[in-house]
Amino acid sequence: MTGLLADILKLGQMVNEDAELKKLVHFEVLREISYKNEVFPIYSFTIGSSDPEHPTLFMTGGVHGLERVGAQLAWSLLKTTIDRLVWDKSLQELFTNVKLVVIPLVNPVGYYKFKRCNGNDVDLMRNSPVVSNEKIPFLLGGQRYSRKLAWYQGDPGVLEEENAVLCEKFFQSCSQSKCIVSIDFHSGFGMKDRIWFPFSYTRVPFDNVAEVDAFATLFEETHPYHIYKIEPQSKGYLLNGDIWDHLFLELKKINPHTVYIPLTLEMGSWTWVRKNPLQIFSKQGIFNPMKVHRLKRTYRRHYLLYDFMLKALRSHPVWSELDSTVKLKHLNSGMTRWYE
Repeated sequence: MTGLLADILKLGQMVNEDAELKKLVHFEVLREISYKNEVFPIYSFTIGSSDPEHPTLFMTGGVHGLERVGAQLAWSLLKTTIDRLVWDKSLQELFTNVKLVVIPLVNPVGYYKFKRCNGNDVDLMRNSPVVSNEKIPFLLGGQRYSRKLAWYQGDPGVLEEENAVLCEKFFQSCSQSKCIVSIDFHSGFGMKDRIWFPFSYTRVPFDNVAEVDAFATLFEETHPYHIYKIEPQSKGYLLNGDIWDHLFLELKKINPHTVYIPLTLEMGSWTWVRKNPLQIFSKQGIFNPMKVHRLKRTYRRHYLLYDFMLKALRSHPVWSELDSTVKLKHLNSGMTRWYE
């Protein structure tokens, strides 16, 4: 085993061999995906509180194998966190009240075979049962014409193995949490780093738009010079089968009173191409920083957001448990900001 999977495994082994870390971090192999006589593990790390009602940050990368920087960013943030846990008492205290779940590489076959899709040629972000009742972009929004074309959704009603594992871990970790934020790392859309929230399948306003506005306002007031454009996914384009729409809608049936905000960080890869135009002739270069210093800069660039999410979850009643007057204010603000 080489590359990122080896780095993830090495980090897991370090956790298991350190008695103190093992009290704080749980490392596991969720599934081993078989592909052409090779085996590709999906690993997860759970850090912090074992109280099922405590707030949870659920972090993933590598859903699209070609967008390698997403998995690399998830791994980098995870490693930094585990390294700090060894000595940082304030971080240890935070994790007595917050749970972090990380699946750094959801689609290991796609990552190692330089494919957007998984080993079955299915786009995992078009594979859930959610179907749009509005006009979606041709092909881009998901298609079932052929596995040979991009954005293939897979067989109707069948979750691919990677998505089934992701859903299983999500519900195991989050189904009783009072407050959840998930973030999925992607790249490839424009010059601007965007933070998307649901929905992907409809332009109807998101159920928790008041809480998203409160969360975003807190972030903007705390970090007024942040780099992100925050907006509904539907502002970019609509699609069928978004896995985070699916998880939100299913969780709402199980635990209707929880506040869950699924986020997608869409890193603007055209910036990297602009700085190094020759990247456009590389399959990897369209979606990823090819220079080592730019990759390291990407790790640093998004740590601020990660740190904010953890601390915002630690203090989640400030934005997730709004009284009726404040909630109405944020509802009106969010509707004006994103939907009018």
